[in-house]
Amino acid sequence: SYTIEESWDALHRVVDKYDDDTVKDWKEDIDTLLVFAGLFSAVVTAFLIESYKWLQEDTGEATVSLLKQVSQQLRDPQFAPAEPEAFRPSTSSIRINCLWFLSLILALVSGLLGILCKQWLREHRRDAATRTSAGALALRQLRRDSLERWHVQEFIATTPILLELALLIFFVGLLDLAWTRHFALFVVCMIAIGLGAGMYIITTFLPLIATIYTDMTQSDDDVMSSFRFICPYKSPQAWAVYRFTCMLLRQLPFVGSLLVKRGYSWWTAVTPPRDWSSSDMRVLTSYHRNPFDLKVYELRALDWATLMLQERPSIVLHFQNILQSLSLHPSVIMTGVLNYWALAMWEDLTLSDVQEELRDMTKFQRTKQQGLGWYTLFSRAPSIPDPILHSPVGMKMMMFHNYWHSLVEQINITTVHDLNRSISQFQVEGLPKAINLRFFFQQEGLSLIPLYKDSWTAYPGPVERGDERLAFIAALAKHLRLRGNDGKPRSCLLTSAPGQDFIRFIHSEIIRHQLHVAKSVRRNMLMEQWVMATRSIQGLAPIPNQQTVSISVEIGDHAGDSNTGNVRENASSVGGLRQFTPDHTDTGVPIRSAGDMTPSSEV
Repeated sequence: SYTIEESWDALHRVVDKYDDDTVKDWKEDIDTLLVFAGLFSAVVTAFLIESYKWLQEDTGEATVSLLKQVSQQLRDPQFAPAEPEAFRPSTSSIRINCLWFLSLILALVSGLLGILCKQWLREHRRDAATRTSAGALALRQLRRDSLERWHVQEFIATTPILLELALLIFFVGLLDLAWTRHFALFVVCMIAIGLGAGMYIITTFLPLIATIYTDMTQSDDDVMSSFRFICPYKSPQAWAVYRFTCMLLRQLPFVGSLLVKRGYSWWTAVTPPRDWSSSDMRVLTSYHRNPFDLKVYELRALDWATLMLQERPSIVLHFQNILQSLSLHPSVIMTGVLNYWALAMWEDLTLSDVQEELRDMTKFQRTKQQGLGWYTLFSRAPSIPDPILHSPVGMKMMMFHNYWHSLVEQINITTVHDLNRSISQFQVEGLPKAINLRFFFQQEGLSLIPLYKDSWTAYPGPVERGDERLAFIAALAKHLRLRGNDGKPRSCLLTSAPGQDFIRFIHSEIIRHQLHVAKSVRRNMLMEQWVMATRSIQGLAPIPNQQTVSISVEIGDHAGDSNTGNVRENASSVGGLRQFTPDHTDTGVPIRSAGDMTPSSEV
């Protein structure tokens, strides 16, 4: 146990580190600003040295004019010279100098304000002689509250805005100068400055538009909405525009009432958080309220982290501990984090599978592709771009997947009803078509015979690339061979009339579509396992024998396509990205970084 003083000291260290990081970020921003302000002031000064001369009479021109008058008087003594007009600079010269002088002044004021802010921050972080950690923590909080009370953070945010305003004014003066000199020069400068100013304006207003739109369309009841991103173009001026716009929109209650009636979260959208960080947290917590308990952003973070850091032995144990603590079925972890979609569809994965994959990915894949596991590991996967959690379809797929597993683990009449209803919802929303899969739920749901018949009949005929039917046959054969402690079959498909009819249906489809036809040992092994698993069923037609070829590959039958072989790669092999490049001329196995990975062939 800790003493009170130790607890105070620990708390003070954490708070002090937070304060130190904040002040460090401010100082780095100010240092960058001071460097730019110095360079910019030098550039403006160089222009002003020349433009300032335009406000004074050119002595050279005055001398030439006087000599002309003397020459004319010498030629004609009767010549009466006119009184010289007082010098008046042109309007454009006055305008350009005003703009550039103002630009220089704003740049210097910005630098001065930056220096003052650094002085204030230095005093804010100065150590004081406090007797206890509690006293040091109290002093820190007093200083922090005083910073907010006296708006020091606003001064720091104003400094870059002044410099940006100075740059904009300088550009206006530059355009004015180009206009007075030559039209072609003006056009060139206008295009270049317009592009820069347009980028500045767009990046200033995009955070406003993105934040208000996503907040307005976000609903607490919509637990399957798309992955929300945050606009990264955050700046003090963007924050000022956002706050000001929200204040104006709150003055339009009739617009808010109209949008609320149409289901938009108007008041959430026009109530800005305390700062950009609070806005980010509002997005981050938006999915933590859904009944599926699917923390999408945490899963996405783990997905990226395991890809990039799995090769570090020191971090693997932490990954195993974290993934084990998630309130998700292991199959959901294998799909959402480790990207084994096809495998999770056909096998009952456990936490030990997750840990084994983290320990040695290559060994895990070798183990899973042994025997008939090849069909399940390299079956067709959802045709959703990676990362799958960025896609609304992928997120819905994950949520349904997790929900189905929670129902299957406590199977009863009620959960079977809920399972049927959720699968119907899955079909109504068009997700089977969106993910380009015929079979879309795991082997625990084999009692849902009509749905599996519909999934099977979605295939038009012969074997396709990445054919799910072969994976289905392998999973079904494994399921039928399960035995209880008494040695009797555990599957109700073998003991019930509807189940036996379903097996006969699958058997006849195998023969009708010639799924048994392939000159390979692996396909023969699959058919042998199927025959052994179904030998207790009466009335099954014999499967024609196929000649076994010692070395052959199922290229035409089970080659990879764009949805096949969703097996992970190490980040080091693809430059930090999980990448799968199917080879349509070979076996559909993803190109691995490990050179010793055995080609996935039916040998």
